[in-house]
Amino acid sequence: MKQLIVAIFALTLFSSCYKQVDGTTATTTTTDTTKTTNTTPPKVRFFNVMDYGNVYPHLNTINVGGVALYYPTIYQTGVVGTNNIWVTFGSDTILNQNVDLVAGKNYSCFVYRIGYNWMLSIVSDDLTVPATGNAEVRVLDFRTQAWFSYIGINLFSPGSSPLIFNNRNFLDHESYSSYANFNTVIAGTYTLTLFTSTANLLTKSNVVLASTKIYTIVLLTQASLTAAQALQAINVDIEQNYQ
Repeated sequence: MKQLIVAIFALTLFSSCYKQVDGTTATTTTTDTTKTTNTTPPKVRFFNVMDYGNVYPHLNTINVGGVALYYPTIYQTGVVGTNNIWVTFGSDTILNQNVDLVAGKNYSCFVYRIGYNWMLSIVSDDLTVPATGNAEVRVLDFRTQAWFSYIGINLFSPGSSPLIFNNRNFLDHESYSSYANFNTVIAGTYTLTLFTSTANLLTKSNVVLASTKIYTIVLLTQASLTAAQALQAINVDIEQNYQ
């Protein structure tokens, strides 16, 4: 009898152990396939790069207000996906178009004119804060009166390697999107020189690029000048992209 009880106990124990690993009773781990979607609204700031007077941009239902040359707006909040941008000048609506903006991104929207046609140029702004001791800078060329003239830009500060932008011309960032990217430089005081293959066009001293800050250098020309005149009278606007 004792042997029979032991045998029954052993059989029961074996059966219990087997059930713990049986495919029909084992615990199934459910994989969570839910993906996190970035819904942070994009933001846009507006530049007027023409010297005709104020333009008045609107972003969807937001009336941005008058935008003068050299005075860009703060970043305005848009929506993920399609956004309507329309711009008035005087009593006329000069632009009305839809643009797609990506969640979590920041943009600069430049309003410019070629002949009688008004247009927009929208570039992405990476506002990642530079490391302490560094700054970020880029050059965008909006020389509408000398668009076919290629120039170079040299940023130099004693003790650091010069940052040189070769063969830049009007709206080249539209064709080469990498031209709208920011470049890392050592924070400090720089001298900016514009040049062609034969001559220096302009030198601007005491250009301060502060630690952890981000800058856009915008090249402009007066609409009243001929192309030949404009090449010798380029305006340089240095704007800080506020994070």
